[in-house]
Amino acid sequence: MSKPTYYLWRNDFSSQEEFDEARVQFLNLGFRVVVFLDGSSEKNIHDGLKSLIKNHI
Repeated sequence: MSKPTYYLWRNDFSSQEEFDEARVQFLNLGFRVVVFLDGSSEKNIHDGLKSLIKNHI
C-alpha cells in the first residue's frame, strides 16, 4: 500500500526549523512529503502536475 502524499511549500514557513518540524511531523504520520521551494501555495498543485505531464508526453 502506498503512502499518501502531502505537499509543502518552503516559503510558507518563516524559519528552517519551523519547516523541518512540519516536514518531520507529516513523515511521522505516514505521509510522503513533497517540498516545493518556490511558487504560490494558492495555486492548485494538481493542475500544475497535469499540465507538466501533458506537455511532456
